[in-house]
Amino acid sequence: MIDSSNPRHSRQALREEMKRRRSQMNPEQVREASERIGARVMELEPVQKARTLMGFSSINQEVNLWSLLDSCQKAGKNILLPRVRADKKLEAAEYTCREELKLGVFGILEPTGPAFPEQRIDAVLVPGLVYDAKGYRLGYGAGYYDSFLPRLRKDAFTCGVAYEFQVIDNVYPHEADVPVHWIVTERSELVLNWDFF
Repeated sequence: MIDSSNPRHSRQALREEMKRRRSQMNPEQVREASERIGARVMELEPVQKARTLMGFSSINQEVNLWSLLDSCQKAGKNILLPRVRADKKLEAAEYTCREELKLGVFGILEPTGPAFPEQRIDAVLVPGLVYDAKGYRLGYGAGYYDSFLPRLRKDAFTCGVAYEFQVIDNVYPHEADVPVHWIVTERSELVLNWDFF
């Protein structure tokens, strides 16, 4: 049971609970949910209009976006993936094919090409351990996306992708936390900013 009286403890407890629940998913559950999420994301107008889309390399039963990203690439979109720089900041770089990716500092596959300018990114698919009804998220606690997302253009679309059980009422956001505009799960969508439609 998560003690909601202490937000700091609650945030860490939420992370641990979601990691535990996600680790219990079998490969078939991950595949089915990821396919449904990918299909929903493909239908979003800001994703359809995006010339440049940033996804992520999944680890530890995260939503698997490879099929979606490959389809978007075949449709002519420029696909980006995140990587962690030496100064511990997140940046985007172009994804061409999986064979050109290498393991980064956290064991996550990262692109090796030059950094891509944040101001040219049209849409970002954002991973998270847990999201709330206002679009705030908890990742693993390093704040990579909270420092990356504000560097995007004001009209860049951000969409959280998660399993249904990862969306709750409140993640007790900090002042520096940045909400996404939309959340897609295998069962539902949560609209947080209609400005994109």
